[in-house]
Amino acid sequence: MMRRMATWLLSADGQLVNLDVLEHLDVLDVFPEDAPAESVTSGEAQPAYTELVAFMPSGNELVLFDDEDADVVMHAFDLLKRYLVSPQFEAVHAGQVLSVQDLIDLAGAQKN
Repeated sequence: MMRRMATWLLSADGQLVNLDVLEHLDVLDVFPEDAPAESVTSGEAQPAYTELVAFMPSGNELVLFDDEDADVVMHAFDLLKRYLVSPQFEAVHAGQVLSVQDLIDLAGAQKN
């Protein structure tokens, strides 16, 4: 029986993340620091950017990717989900540690 290797990914700031032990992934809007809480709660304030975040059992939150366009972050999240369940991807990229930006770049190259 072949043992599956751990799934490693680089965070946005270059930290090595073992995706096999994370608690969950989420997409979060980040608002300007000076945005009044009432305007954020009411939906009047616009996010400054959106992050794809890995929540670790230790309580740490690691940003895997961010962009000013929420659609770009959602696309990155979809690519990451496909990467995590694709045995073909794992076989082709075995031994490489990729970032979410690498996944976006690879997906763009495959379209061309």
